[in-house]
Amino acid sequence: MSETIKFETPPDYVNALDTLLQSAAHLIRIYDWDLSDGGYESPARIELLKEFCKQKRTIKILLADDTYLRRNAGQMMRLLSVWGHALHVRVRDADPPPAHDSFVLVDDKGVLKRYDKDETRGLARLDARGDVAELGMRFDGEWDRASRRVSAHTLGL
Repeated sequence: MSETIKFETPPDYVNALDTLLQSAAHLIRIYDWDLSDGGYESPARIELLKEFCKQKRTIKILLADDTYLRRNAGQMMRLLSVWGHALHVRVRDADPPPAHDSFVLVDDKGVLKRYDKDETRGLARLDARGDVAELGMRFDGEWDRASRRVSAHTLGL
């Protein structure tokens, strides 16, 4: 049975997310409203994600709204511009309306789940294969339907 890490405060959420991400070996899948919570712009998180990309591993980020990412997440956008072959970001379609939860999956075993985008409360488990399989199917279905990709490069005439 896997240890469960419960969190209720933003710092506890960031720590649980760090613990989970550090355990990733091959694949990170992030389903989030907009990446505004969780410390994704912190230097330590950017470095962790960059090192993961350097190892020819894959990060998939699926967002409900990319406004925060494009306007306020310069470090993440720079990471996307350099490591776009390993880091992929898509924006889900508005129909049907997105669920209000968010989650992070690492490989086929680790999961972090927030119950609502407006609350920090949730839990993380480093060995939760059943939960990862269920949420992974949901993520993959949403990923396949997401028609819009986020690019760090501006195309122009």
